[in-house]
Amino acid sequence: MIKAIIFDLDDTLYDQKSPFVTALSETFSRPLSADEAAQVFKRFHDFNDQTFDQVKDQTLSLEAWQTARIRHALSQLTTEPISTDWAIQFEMAYENALSNIQLFAGLPATLTRLSHCFEIGIITNGPAQIQHNKLHQLQIEHYVHPDHIFISEELGIAKPDPSIFTTWAHQVGIKANEAVYVGDNASLDMTSAKHAGWQTFWFNHRQNDQVKPTVIPDQIIQSPEELNELLLALLQAATL
Repeated sequence: MIKAIIFDLDDTLYDQKSPFVTALSETFSRPLSADEAAQVFKRFHDFNDQTFDQVKDQTLSLEAWQTARIRHALSQLTTEPISTDWAIQFEMAYENALSNIQLFAGLPATLTRLSHCFEIGIITNGPAQIQHNKLHQLQIEHYVHPDHIFISEELGIAKPDPSIFTTWAHQVGIKANEAVYVGDNASLDMTSAKHAGWQTFWFNHRQNDQVKPTVIPDQIIQSPEELNELLLALLQAATL
């Protein structure tokens, strides 16, 4: 029986592509087509997921990592070198755009109802202050106890290490098979949570069919509407 529902943050609770495209439109030298913007965002998002451990391990400073990710994202779009000054300008625009993020439509009401029946949590990789700022903007404190928010930089553990999941379950006092993790990344979220013994819901709203989990998710969700429907179904099952 599910007793806890835990969420990833970026591109799971909110649309990360929107602030990214907003920042690019304010700083890049020319407008991007919808396809270009989607491709650049995917490279940016994948780079975040694949390389943040270098910040955790102090192989890269946060500033160097932020510059590297936008250079990587744009590397197939322009032959012009991306200067450090421009990368900083983009990062400032991106952080400003993140101050306007909102939960996916329907999620506020759904999370309110879920919080009355389940333990709700967050497990996210990323710089602590930046992730806290996003969570505060999303008003997560209305639904999630602060002790149930795990940010990799604060713990010194990051996905895909399954111990970040087992540590969460131990702290909250639930068994592994009583937890379900909702995340958008096939390997970083689904595989690592499965290895911890959790149930997994793959929120594949970007319909990324090129990268598949090495495990079979318990559910695959392809839109925010489907996510709300599934969460409400869990609520209904729990109250029968």
